[in-house]
Amino acid sequence: MFRFFKNIVNTVIILFALIGIFSVCKNCTNFSLGDFFSNLFTLNKTKVQEEVGDFSSVDNEFEVDKAVKVLGYKTVVAKHPTSGQKMIILDSGKKSLLTEEDIKSDAIKYKLEDLSHKFKYKSTKVDNIQITEKGYMTTYGQRVPYAKFNAKLATFPYTNICGIISVVDSDKDNQRLIVSVNDKKHYSQLITSEFYKNVKESKHYK
Repeated sequence: MFRFFKNIVNTVIILFALIGIFSVCKNCTNFSLGDFFSNLFTLNKTKVQEEVGDFSSVDNEFEVDKAVKVLGYKTVVAKHPTSGQKMIILDSGKKSLLTEEDIKSDAIKYKLEDLSHKFKYKSTKVDNIQITEKGYMTTYGQRVPYAKFNAKLATFPYTNICGIISVVDSDKDNQRLIVSVNDKKHYSQLITSEFYKNVKESKHYK
């Protein structure tokens, strides 16, 4: 299961890197190679984490596992070691992947299918996405909608997974995709809520 989540993050990083390379090469004629690679890929975990949010109030039962930045896309992955649950925040800047209206709409199942196809990768492919519940949660000091889903890994070990997806899109310059996921038997909405309610706006946010 750990490999599954690791592959999700690695796939997103690779795809964003490729998109970024083509975008920069197409639109820019004069740029510093050093600045280019600095902006392309940042592994400074503390810096990226501080840009994405303030995690200082999050309970110590959670751990921030990864924090990377690829051409403006910032991803923080936290884990709840006891249950194995993962929490992922993807700050896509001005590039909206989903909106709050998408989450609340009846079309969210198809939106998620479209999104999964964009990030399709053999070891992270999922089938049979089903929306089981909708509700609201608190994160970044805001009340935001979420959609709870069930799905199944399309490759071995064919695990049934459960989770939620939400967004914080009130700031059009910082679109944040919010995800929490675990295998179906161990997913806990209480763990999700406990983590995200304590994620605040970054003190270093500009």
